[in-house]
Amino acid sequence: MQFRIGKISAKCSSCDSTQFKADPEDYSGPLARFYCAVCGTAMQYADLIAQIGKQAAPHRRKLAPPVRSNAPNNYSSGGTVRR
Repeated sequence: MQFRIGKISAKCSSCDSTQFKADPEDYSGPLARFYCAVCGTAMQYADLIAQIGKQAAPHRRKLAPPVRSNAPNNYSSGGTVRR
């Protein structure tokens, strides 16, 4: 199985594989263990999801529209709306 959001996949910390196997003896939840299908390294579900979030953060900044710091003030000091 893979852990993916869009084109971003979680990778094994040892071999960079994106394929994992669930531990049939383990419970589900953030501490559930998954094993790399290639090298057998154990990783927690929460760590795999956090890894995807870290990979996605730089992509999100590239896609987000720039924030204008010099936006016009549409209100006068007296509280009247300017048009």
